[in-house]
Amino acid sequence: MKPTILTIYLSLLSFCLAAQTETDTTIYNIADVMPYPLLKRCIPERNPGWNGNADSIRRCAETQLFTILAHNIRYPNEARTNNLQGSVVVSCIVEPSNGRISNLKLLKDIGGGCGEEALRVLKALDEAGLRWQPGMLSGKPVRVRHALPIRFRLQEALPYYVSLEGDTIYTQYDISADFKGGLDSLLGFLVNKLDYPTEWADSCKTGVIEMATVVKTDGSLKVVNQLDFNNLGMDFQFEALRLARRSAGLWIPAEYLEQKVATTLPLRVVFKSDRERCALINSKFDQAMLLADEGATLLEQEKPEEAIQKWSEALALNPDNCELLYYRGTAHMNQDRREEACKDYNRVKQLLGITWFEEIRRLVCGF
Repeated sequence: MKPTILTIYLSLLSFCLAAQTETDTTIYNIADVMPYPLLKRCIPERNPGWNGNADSIRRCAETQLFTILAHNIRYPNEARTNNLQGSVVVSCIVEPSNGRISNLKLLKDIGGGCGEEALRVLKALDEAGLRWQPGMLSGKPVRVRHALPIRFRLQEALPYYVSLEGDTIYTQYDISADFKGGLDSLLGFLVNKLDYPTEWADSCKTGVIEMATVVKTDGSLKVVNQLDFNNLGMDFQFEALRLARRSAGLWIPAEYLEQKVATTLPLRVVFKSDRERCALINSKFDQAMLLADEGATLLEQEKPEEAIQKWSEALALNPDNCELLYYRGTAHMNQDRREEACKDYNRVKQLLGITWFEEIRRLVCGF
């Protein structure tokens, strides 16, 4: 249930336009200042060297917009099958009253569904909250027809990437990495070999730590990152790392073209104290996790309101679960409820001090 690229990488910016005493409904093809999308990364306050230069702002905004479009284009199967590439040109009218775009039309299409896909993405961006600085003529905002070229280019992706640590990590493989003995053996290992920190046994702390790992070609496991969703602390994080180290030699590496390759694998461990006094807290945690799973299922069924309700019920039982806060916040973003989303996102920041989605949080909610 990851959030979509469309939702995560949009920067929504509220703005007001001065009221006009007379409404000019003329559609202009040329203006003194042409319209451009309002993206927070390109506002003058974040770029003091521009000194309010409209050309610099517009160039930045257009570059960011094309990046957003590229990330959200779904290359149509028909175009891919027929090796269709090139530029689709879409025209639209930027409305000065609300900064939205209207009257989307195809000026140039390369076929294979590419034109329809370009229109879909632009409509989706508008509905998600992307607004435009309208064109200006003689110092007044006016309706301007604007053309957007959207490039479709087929690229054959490499089956791997090189990490910052220099590891070659495969994203494509014929046989995935696995734990010796399969899933049941892995679950048994995680339950039986994970140690709850003794000095915290009476604290009744419960929570999940997720580790981003690499299963290497020799069957060893390398932990590259940890997410302590319940802010359990260093002692719990250490035990999670120690468990991962204990699994060395128990992994079967992935294979690509009959060669062993390194791949990434998420590994989640759950901490619950076995002290009798912790039974009620453990029970609430288990109920919260079941509700969270129900929420994820509802979201997959395209029932976002019901999913949000399930996550809210789960958070009532486990209030500071940052993973649930993130899921609910992202669902709020998908429903165009930025204020509610930022409450959840900023709560994660408050609890953890850092977030694994900080760039997105800043774009959506500010610093």
